[in-house]
Order: sequence, then C-alpha cells, then structure tokens
Amino acid sequence: MIDHIYLPVSDLERSNEFYKKLLEPLGIDMPYKFDQLHGFAINSNPGFWLKNGEVAKDLYVAFTARSADAVRASYKAAIDAGATSKKEPSLRPEWRADYFAANIGDPDGYNIEIAYKPWLYK
Repeated sequence: MIDHIYLPVSDLERSNEFYKKLLEPLGIDMPYKFDQLHGFAINSNPGFWLKNGEVAKDLYVAFTARSADAVRASYKAAIDAGATSKKEPSLRPEWRADYFAANIGDPDGYNIEIAYKPWLYK
C-alpha cells in the first residue's frame, strides 16, 4: 500500500492548523515541521505531508479512524475549523454494511474522508 503522500496546499500554515485539528482525534500528530514541508505521523512514522504548491484538481484523501466516535470527533473538529460538510458521519451501506464515514472539504477544496472500518480491528 502507499507509504506516504505529499499534498500540495496553497497556504501551508493555514492547512497545517486545519489538519492538526482534523487529525488529532485520529491519533495523528505533526512531529515534523520544515520550512516548506510539514509531516503528520502515528508513532513518529510520517505518512501524510503538506507542502506549498499548486493545488491539485479533483483529489480525494481518506483517513482511517479506529471507531465511529473518532469519525464523529474528527468531523466536528474539521467543521469547527472551517471545513465544509460534504457528507455527515453515517453508515455507508453502498460500500459495506458496517462502513462508517464522513466527508468534508478542506481549505483548498480537497474532498477528505474519515472512515471507520470495524473489520480491520477484529
């Protein structure tokens, strides 16, 4: 699977603050901060990086949550930080009966999903 990804953003500091709030309920922090590159990690293993750059068109990123409550908390944190709601937290039976997710639009308009897949934790 993918080891890490760089997401180009129009304003690194704005996106940094936004993603810190979005990702904190998922246990993801930001231990790496360079002039033009900020890295988010679990257990100091970075997998998601923000960098100043040209915003991509039609980009979709999904983050894994360990519970439906974590999806709700992350969604609320994102909305409180100025995200647009694309799809409120709910079951997504079109994908799988127990798939629980939410979607938001980030400051650059990227479609961000927060997903809980309970079968991964059984």
